[in-house]
Amino acid sequence: MIYPMNFKLRQGSQGVRPMRVDRLPDEASTRRQQSRNLKGEGYMSQAARNPHLPQTKKNKEAGSNSDRKRKQFGGLLFLLIILATLFLMAWAIIHWMKGDDRLPLSKLVVMGERHFTTDDDIRQAILALGSPGSFMKQDVNVFQQQIERLPWIKQVSVRKQWPDELKIHLVEYVPIARWNDFYLLDNEGKIFSVPLTRLGNRAPMLLYGPEGTEHDLLKGYRAINQILASNNFRLKMAQMSARHSWQLVLDNNVRLELGRNEHIERLQRFIELYPLLEKQADNNKKLNYIDLRYDTGVAVGWSSILSNQPNSHQQQRQAKQP
Repeated sequence: MIYPMNFKLRQGSQGVRPMRVDRLPDEASTRRQQSRNLKGEGYMSQAARNPHLPQTKKNKEAGSNSDRKRKQFGGLLFLLIILATLFLMAWAIIHWMKGDDRLPLSKLVVMGERHFTTDDDIRQAILALGSPGSFMKQDVNVFQQQIERLPWIKQVSVRKQWPDELKIHLVEYVPIARWNDFYLLDNEGKIFSVPLTRLGNRAPMLLYGPEGTEHDLLKGYRAINQILASNNFRLKMAQMSARHSWQLVLDNNVRLELGRNEHIERLQRFIELYPLLEKQADNNKKLNYIDLRYDTGVAVGWSSILSNQPNSHQQQRQAKQP
């Protein structure tokens, strides 16, 4: 394609100069120049042509954040209303249940191994505090402390079971010996008492000693009884005096005087000597006591079978004499 050319001739003032040709831009070259220089001085971005566009996007984002915050606040407020409603309902129910005429404790269950405790003992102990309260208001610790006052009770636990039941678990002291006729002694040296009528066929061994010596006496009794039991002797009574002098009575009512010292050695001497003494017994006499407090020998007492024999209580009183 041939484009028209326009020339302008300029006449120099002196001499002849080369002629200068200026090319005038046409429409096509102008378009090419604009396409090459899109980001030049003549370029105008979309943001420049429409200055309100960015501000509109910011407004939309701000509106979206505001809507999201309103929704979060509404959800939190709804949750608080639900929680407050549940709290008020629970409070109203508990307040209603605490009424004296609501859910009274009317059933009693006693558990645990019992030898001395009767159901009536527990019932009377509870009723001594007055009429039991309701399930919600009654403090079980009050019942526990009341039942623990029974002298043969070692441990007790009390709990409530919905809706009207009171469960009591008992642990009693287990006696291993009678202490000074009127009390009992357990395996740990704890003194307690039980009505004698409730002992039944239980006939624990008899222990006698000054007040406050029960632990020492129990320790000595165990050592002595272990030696005697291993040699087929059964201990019936043991007494320790205030001076720690020991007296024993076997189940055949033979009394042993051990004294204060060398208890184990003197018991061994008795065990070696007893078969010989047993051979000396006959139809007219029997062994009454053996005094082992001598260093080189023993003193033996005999009693006549034909004479009036002291009963077991007389034998015990005789053994307790200093």
